[in-house]
Amino acid sequence: MRIGRPFAGILALAGVLLSGPAAFAHPPADDFLNVQKPGPHLTLMPFIGPGFRATYDHRYELEKEVTELRTQVIGTVTVPFAEISANADIRFFLMSFGGSVGYHDEWHTLVFNPDPKTGRDRAGAPLTDQPPNVDPTPTFNDLTRTARAIKDQNSDTLQKSWAFYEGRWGFVWPAYNFMGVSNLAFRHDGRPDVSYDWENGTVMNGGWNIRWEGYALFRARNFGFIGPAVRLLYVPRNRVKGEGVTMGGFNVPDGSACVASEQLTNCKRTYEFEAQYGILMGFRPNWVGSNDTFLLRAYTTLGQKNDLFGTQVFRQPLQLLFAYMVDFDL
Repeated sequence: MRIGRPFAGILALAGVLLSGPAAFAHPPADDFLNVQKPGPHLTLMPFIGPGFRATYDHRYELEKEVTELRTQVIGTVTVPFAEISANADIRFFLMSFGGSVGYHDEWHTLVFNPDPKTGRDRAGAPLTDQPPNVDPTPTFNDLTRTARAIKDQNSDTLQKSWAFYEGRWGFVWPAYNFMGVSNLAFRHDGRPDVSYDWENGTVMNGGWNIRWEGYALFRARNFGFIGPAVRLLYVPRNRVKGEGVTMGGFNVPDGSACVASEQLTNCKRTYEFEAQYGILMGFRPNWVGSNDTFLLRAYTTLGQKNDLFGTQVFRQPLQLLFAYMVDFDL
């Protein structure tokens, strides 16, 4: 008995020591935030939308741990649209500069389409013989979430395609158990005026827009990363300045969305600021032998008077992204 117990204890301790390396054999759960090794990679990303994105990514280490060139070809197919782009970014230690060019084909384009007589959008409802002041059909003076939801029900959508390009500047602030990320982009889209942007979750015109995204991420090896996210937009939109009057003699209130034409006076192109906030989190589940990451990002504008932002399916100022990324070394 005196020999058996110490011997059993030695075996138990040996088991713990031998199992230690196996317990830590998996890469850290927050590996997504680490600098990735150079070379070509293929990243496959299904996401809830539903949709799928494939990225061919090649990293060139120009100066060890200081300067890196990254090129990407990204293709995306989702329910509302398909898109392909070529991207290049160069990183100098903590700062990066980059640009993209691409083509966007959208078969579910939601556009503000006002009645020439009233200046209001019927959201796809058929015209009636009733005068506008007694017609029970709801009409809208902007491309709000409710208007978009009714347009979906009435199949009031278009098929549009356009090119886009952007330049961007980024900065990363690494610290112990923390990483700050900042990205500023200047983008030009050929989209229709007063149309819904599925990626940014809001309404805008074609032309130049400015986007800034910032993340403050707290990270842990065994749990992944999580932190607040902010997206600021400065986008072009058509607005009635003062009180507009249609060719049919109907007044359109100040601030209403509009389509520039001879049918409505005082329709002006203007830039508006929009602030979205939310959360970003992720971890590496190690479900496959290669590098994989589960991501969740949520944006909202709760507390603001913003009827334009959000996915109209929810009828709430909310945009959600659930994605699973699998990265393969080539």
